[in-house]
Amino acid sequence: MAAPGRPPRIVFLAALTCALASCGTPRATPAPSTAPTSAISSPPPATASPKVPGGLPDLTRLDHYDATAVSKAALTLMWLVDSTTDHSQRDAYQRAMPLLDDFYKVSVSDQPGGVVPGQWTEHHAYAKVRLARRTPEGDVPADTPTLAHRGWGITVTPTGRDGWKGSPVHATAFVTLRRKDPSAPWRVSAVGTA
Repeated sequence: MAAPGRPPRIVFLAALTCALASCGTPRATPAPSTAPTSAISSPPPATASPKVPGGLPDLTRLDHYDATAVSKAALTLMWLVDSTTDHSQRDAYQRAMPLLDDFYKVSVSDQPGGVVPGQWTEHHAYAKVRLARRTPEGDVPADTPTLAHRGWGITVTPTGRDGWKGSPVHATAFVTLRRKDPSAPWRVSAVGTA
C-alpha cells in the first residue's frame, strides 16, 4: 500500500493506460502551469464537468459531517476521468479539491496529471468507478472526533459511449480524514493506494 499522505498516484491511471493501449511505461505530462511549450506538455485543465451515467457526486447534497460519505465522494471524483472533457487525471483531482484539506490540496496539485489513453478518446470513454467499503488493514487507530480512516476497494472500468468496454482495474484506497473540531466538516487529508 502506498504511504498515507500521498494522493492517488498516477500509477493507477498508468495501469489503465497500459492495459488499454498495450504499451510500455507511459509518460506523465508536466503540470500545465510549469511546463514548457512542447509536444509533450499537457493542455490547460478542462473546464467542463463530465456528463456520465449516474453523474458526479453532488457536493451541495453531500453530508460533509459523515466521514464515510466524504471519503467516498472524494475518491469517486479523483478517479472519474472522462475523455470527452478531461485532458488528464489532474482534471479529476481538481474536481475533488473542495473535499480536501489545505495541506493535501498542495500535495495533489504537485502531482503530474498522467494522460488520457488514445483508445479512450476513440471510444469517447470515461472511467466507470465502483467503490466498496473495506476494513483498513494493519494497526489503524480508532476514529476520534477529529480523525477518521476509511478503506475502499476501487474498481474502474473504461466504458465507451459507443458500447466499448476496457478491462477493469482494481485498487485499494486508504483514506485519512481530519477536521478542526467536531463541529467542522470532514476533509480528506491523505489517500494511500495499493
